[in-house]
Formats: sequence, structure tokens, C-alpha cells
Amino acid sequence: MYKLLGIMLAAIPIVLFLRAIFTTQSKKRSQAVSDFKKQIDYLVWAILFLIGCEVVYLVGTLIF
Repeated sequence: MYKLLGIMLAAIPIVLFLRAIFTTQSKKRSQAVSDFKKQIDYLVWAILFLIGCEVVYLVGTLIF
């Protein structure tokens, strides 16, 4: 099971690279994908910020 998972994880970058080479995207789709990636980036930063706040709170409660 782990070998299969490892092979699949190793194949993902190859598949993405080949898809990027052989497919062309329209400007409208490319812009939509870019906006979606930006929104996901903001979401990830917000989650990391909340985790950081939680860590600071927990350290503060441990000190006091």
C-alpha cells in the first residue's frame, strides 16, 4: 500500500509537467486560475495566522 502511494506521489509532478506542456489555456481561464490561487494563498495565510495566535495564547497560559 505504501509503495503504491509513493509511486502515485512521485508521478504527480510528471503528470502536471506534461499537462502544462501539452495543453494551452485561454487567457480567461488563466486569469481565473490565477485569481483562485491568490484566494487560496490568502486562506492559507489566514489559517497560519490563526495557528500562530493559538500558539502565542497557549504559551502565555503556560507561563502564567
